[in-house]
Amino acid sequence: MRLTTPALIRHAILGLAAAVTASLVVAAPAGAATPPAPGGFTGHGFDTCVAPDQATMDTWNLTSPFTAVGIYVSGSSRYCGDDKQPNLSPQWVAQNARNGWRFLPIHVGRQAPCFANNPKSAVQKQLMSRSAATARKQARSEAKETVAALKRYGFGKHSTSYLDIEYYTRTASCDRVVLEFVDAWTEYLHAKGYKSGVYGSGSAAISAIDEARRSKRRGFTEPDQLWVAWGNGRANTDGGPYLADSGWKRQRLHQYQLDVRATYGGTSIVIDRNFLDVGKGSRAGKQSKPCGVTQSFTRYSTLKVGSKGTQVKALECLLKKQGFLRSADTRYGIGTARAVEAFQTSKGWTATGTASRTTWTALLSAGRSPRVLKQGSVGPSVYRLQRSLVAAGARLTISGVYDSRTVAAVKAYRKARGLPGYVTAEASVWAELQRGQLV
Repeated sequence: MRLTTPALIRHAILGLAAAVTASLVVAAPAGAATPPAPGGFTGHGFDTCVAPDQATMDTWNLTSPFTAVGIYVSGSSRYCGDDKQPNLSPQWVAQNARNGWRFLPIHVGRQAPCFANNPKSAVQKQLMSRSAATARKQARSEAKETVAALKRYGFGKHSTSYLDIEYYTRTASCDRVVLEFVDAWTEYLHAKGYKSGVYGSGSAAISAIDEARRSKRRGFTEPDQLWVAWGNGRANTDGGPYLADSGWKRQRLHQYQLDVRATYGGTSIVIDRNFLDVGKGSRAGKQSKPCGVTQSFTRYSTLKVGSKGTQVKALECLLKKQGFLRSADTRYGIGTARAVEAFQTSKGWTATGTASRTTWTALLSAGRSPRVLKQGSVGPSVYRLQRSLVAAGARLTISGVYDSRTVAAVKAYRKARGLPGYVTAEASVWAELQRGQLV
């Protein structure tokens, strides 16, 4: 992670992005859950030295693939220019949590005793003591500091704080102190009800920690998550030669590109790109079955008077939910045809009484547009999106998880409909689907 100030280029936010983002921001309900840090999630994240301003976060929420953002919350080496963190506040966290962001709270304090300070750096980082006992005391002090920061920014129990240990030249004595520091840091966080994460170079801290796990180092308390810095350009959680597959399954973050300028919605930031698979990952709950029948099919057939089966009942259920039909069964009779005609008339279409793919697409997508969906999103809104896309002609498994296949399907649909080439599903996508527009 960079500890130097990145240049932040300010651009005017696109009118469309601003309008859509504003329409998606909702007030936090009373008793709202604490911000996820990061919670169970599989998808993309970024970190940058200075927490971006709200306009940038809103634009990137709409236009970027990122759902998680790394923020520097504590530590003596937390340095990002003279103004430090002008945007970061409990209000900033709360607002972005409401907009769907997840968070990676980072603590950057004492470094390995063999860490080489850059003499040109404005801040000379403090080092861990070479005495293991003293290093453990220092770790507990820093863990206490980060717990206070987590509370200050609104993160509740079970949140993860990531201890940033920058690259150091490995020696046996240096590794020993680092492991003692990590052990004491983790024990303190666990005692207070929080989770421990460690960020580090794959060839330094991460390798040392994984070797301690594999050798079953006596008395070593393993951190809950490992965040490996390995700039191989691949958005996955493969640890390569640094982190064995047997450790930290689904508890990994991979920083795969470092110090790159990224532009989304006309707004540029220098960032590190990350891919996460943490907690239990992005997992969808069970599909609901309105009217006692599934609404998910591998394809949606054209139905007309005389059609029978579960798809007829699913169609009738959708018509009932929209107020066009009183009851649902498995036979497509005159009543169903008239309900379809009424729905088609309400859309300004020619009333045929036949349920085509266009009719299915509009019915399946009907309702209030949810907030921005992107890779890692889960739940009823994703099921609804996937069903609508399948009806519109996409080849897609309906899983309730906005996975890489859903990303591809959304990109293809946006291209077919002449929409900006984002990887997100937001108001403009739903508007096209609700008009019955096909791929």
